[in-house]
Order: sequence, then C-alpha cells, then structure tokens
Amino acid sequence: MAHNSESAIKAALLANGVIALMKLVGAILSGSASMMAEFKHSVGDWANGFFLLIGIRQSQRPIDDRYQFGHGKRLFFWSFVASLGMLFIGGALSIYGGIQKIIHPEHLEYISLNLIIIVVSILFEIYSMTMAIKAIMHEVGEPARGMGMYFKVIPALTKATPATRFIFLEDSAALIGLIIAGLAIILSVVTGNVLFDGMASIIIGVILLLIGLATAKENVAAILGESADPELVQEMGNYVLTLDGVKDVHSVRSMSIGANSYLVELIIEANEQICLFECDKINQKVRDQVGEKYPEFGQVIVSIISDNKVKDWQISRPENI
Repeated sequence: MAHNSESAIKAALLANGVIALMKLVGAILSGSASMMAEFKHSVGDWANGFFLLIGIRQSQRPIDDRYQFGHGKRLFFWSFVASLGMLFIGGALSIYGGIQKIIHPEHLEYISLNLIIIVVSILFEIYSMTMAIKAIMHEVGEPARGMGMYFKVIPALTKATPATRFIFLEDSAALIGLIIAGLAIILSVVTGNVLFDGMASIIIGVILLLIGLATAKENVAAILGESADPELVQEMGNYVLTLDGVKDVHSVRSMSIGANSYLVELIIEANEQICLFECDKINQKVRDQVGEKYPEFGQVIVSIISDNKVKDWQISRPENI
C-alpha cells in the first residue's frame, strides 16, 4: 500500500515540477493572473508531495518503546501540513493575485503560448491523476485497468490512504483550475476585458481553499483518533458473536492509529464457569480471527467478562456502537 502511495506521489512530483516551470514562463510573459495562480497552485502541489513522502516514510518506522502502537499517525500530520500548503500557498495567494489583477488590470500577451502550456499541463495532470487512481484501486482491492477505474474511484476514496486521496484531489483541482484558466484567457482576449482573468484566479483560489479545508479537517480527525466506520465495527462485532465461546459482545471501541489502521478494544462475555485456560483460548481465537478477517484492525485488544445475561450487542442497530 505504501509502495502504491509513493509511486503516485513521485508521479505527481514529476508532473507538478514540469507544469510549474511552464506556468511560470507563461505567467511572466503574458501577465495573466490566472496563469500565475496556476503556477502557485503547482508550486504548492510540488511542495506538498514532499510532505506526503516524508509522512509515508516516517509512518513505516518500526514500533518502539516510545511509540508502542507505531508511527502511523505521522502520515496524518504531514498530510495536514500539505493541506495547509494548499490553503495558503495555493488558495490564499491565488485569491490575492486575482483581486490585484481586477484592481490593476494589465493587457494579456503571448496568448497562444499560454494556451499551449495549459493543454500540455492538462496532459501531465491526467498522467498524475491516472497514477493516483491506480494506487487507490490497488489499496481498495479493485482492478486498476481500463476506463472502469475512473468511474469507481469516487466511491473508493473513503478507503484510500490520506496520501493517495490527497494527490487525487490535488490533481482534480488542478484540472479544473487549468480549464478555468484557459477559458478565462480566451474570454479576456475575445471581450478585451481582463476582468475574466482576475475572476478566474479568485475561483481557482476558492476551489483550493475548499479542498484544503476539507482535507485538513479529515486529517485532524485522524490525528485525534477518530473511530472506525460504524458499519465496519458492526460487521466485526456480528462476526465475533459467532465465534465459539463468545456469549455476547459487551462493547467495542476503536481509534485510528494509521492509514486504514485502527486499534480496537473488544469486551466480550463468556460463560462465568469457564476456567482461565479456556478464557485464554477464547481471547487468542478472537484476536487472531478478527485480525485475519479484518486487516483494518491492526491492533486488537480483547477483555473477557462473565455473561451478564443481558443482550448487549444489537445486530440490527449499528447506532448502538
């Protein structure tokens, strides 16, 4: 999974580096605010790629005495830093540049060059997005070939790692931004009004702000230890209830400890007359089988209490989790 994420990030780094240089040339020659906004966007994306690579590498560090549940949350931290980069480098500066262009309009030049740069940039972004989509498909266990993967990627995003999800969203924003920038330049030339160019820069900035805020919020939740998907927890609890020796599932708690990895605490009920040896066997069986069937639960803690004769686990009511 980490290998897939790294491949997608490296593809994005290559694409964004080339695109940023082309956009800078076009922005300087033409004086286009929307092209300068796209340059800032690409620079932000390029820097964010390094943050994500740092997060992946650090999250793979082995468990030690100080970090006894591993370093998985480091990926969330660096993804959060990347989302701040999108907010301030991409979003805020693009909005500022657009406002300046509206207040101090300048005639656009080298229009053909800018449009060529936009078309080439779109091709590079499609390449980067395709690599991100393939990585997401591998992470969720779906076929990563053919046109079908482009239609399946949206539902798969919730199960993807923060790094590949971020790269996909970045590329999506970049493609939308490039199309907006291209249309704005054409409209500015056709109408003779550079207001369209400034407005495009502001629109691109707002898009980046929204994506940056959404990814920042998501990563903060993961850093704070949000629980696993209630449906997944419900399914796991239902499964545990079927295992030999388990009378009831008293309660389940979960906490994020890495990308698609959760610490889960299970309190199960068993016959009050069984011996400690039998308790140990049930405990080991539950931990092994939950870990095997649900790899998302990277750490499983099981406690056994005596059967309280009350049905605590309601199979048909996941809201009781």
